[in-house]
Amino acid sequence: MTVPHSAEHPSERPAGPNTGPNAEHSADDTGAIPTVNDTARAPSEEPPEMPRRALILGESAMALDLEQAYKRMGFDTRIGAASIAEVFYPGIIVTSGDAEDTIETVQEISERVGAVVAPSVDACRHTADRMAVRKQASEELGLPTLDYEFAATPQEMHDAVERIGYPCVVKAPTSKDGEGFSFVHSDADLADAWRAADRGLGQGAVVERYIDFDFEATILAARSIDPSTGELATWFCEPIGTRHRDGKLVESWQPAPLPEAAMDNARSIAARIVGAMASCGIFSVEMFVSGDDVYFSQVTPRPSRDGLVTFVTQRINQFDLQARATQRLPIDSTLISPGAVRFLEGHPSQAALAAAMAVEEVTVRMLGDGTLVLATADSAAEARQRTDEAVREIHKIDGKPGEN
Repeated sequence: MTVPHSAEHPSERPAGPNTGPNAEHSADDTGAIPTVNDTARAPSEEPPEMPRRALILGESAMALDLEQAYKRMGFDTRIGAASIAEVFYPGIIVTSGDAEDTIETVQEISERVGAVVAPSVDACRHTADRMAVRKQASEELGLPTLDYEFAATPQEMHDAVERIGYPCVVKAPTSKDGEGFSFVHSDADLADAWRAADRGLGQGAVVERYIDFDFEATILAARSIDPSTGELATWFCEPIGTRHRDGKLVESWQPAPLPEAAMDNARSIAARIVGAMASCGIFSVEMFVSGDDVYFSQVTPRPSRDGLVTFVTQRINQFDLQARATQRLPIDSTLISPGAVRFLEGHPSQAALAAAMAVEEVTVRMLGDGTLVLATADSAAEARQRTDEAVREIHKIDGKPGEN
């Protein structure tokens, strides 16, 4: 088990599986403002015993991995819509990000059946609103963010772009995995950017300043009870570097090589924004890194695509960390090997699969209608080279499909 209040920045593969803590800080040291309340129970109080039944909302591949994590913890599980709770009576309802039920529906049903929602209803509702999170981060918590404005109409978006300047990014106020994302170079791009962000729903758009950053980074932060103190604490996984194309994730690697000052800044940002959620579970905190400067981007209160690399890099992957944290169990965020993952559309043929898996330390997993090409190595850079080589082998045999 890793221990809060310590930090380790491995640049090479650890010599063995028990290499000590990765990185953690107590939430009480962050100065975070508890603006989102998970429960009236004090963190140190023993939670009531809940039925060992878990309902996972959604039907995506990510939801299936979450279900398996709870099964490994001894839960009887179901997966699907919130209405299942009214015949299954779970002790916990876990959101996966792709559920069709509104958070209001989930809240109503959970109260009727007496189930805990993880992450909390307030955390789900709050993080789904990009503007609310940005406003909290910049105005309440004082975190560095890129300049941004909300636009309710196409004209307001045009005016916001004029103030922020080109190039800039236009995003949907609520979206996932690149939906509603546009990189805007000139006035000619504005109409399409508005349609992509608003999607005819009247939800408007967020205009964000673009900077020529070094790379995007994600820190997975797990909130649970520190067994040594009985208090709520935050554990950090090693930072994950990510690469996107048109707003969609195409590659991630862990650990990302952050300068010491940038690492401190990133963990400070993650601790404060996660502390403000006041909810147990795992949070994916996305940031832009430019030299020693780190800018908060957004937070997701559950396992994310960025964290899929933990299948091969960590002793306990992000899904099992979520199952532990939502039960307030001890957390182990130890990195056991540097690694990388590439995301491909579709599934490779048997011959292409064999060629990719022949590359040293490469494994391939299917994720819904896509494919993960994962590799480990003595460094994240070498792992990225191995995933590149494996993808080239797939392309040689199957042709070059699109990357998602």
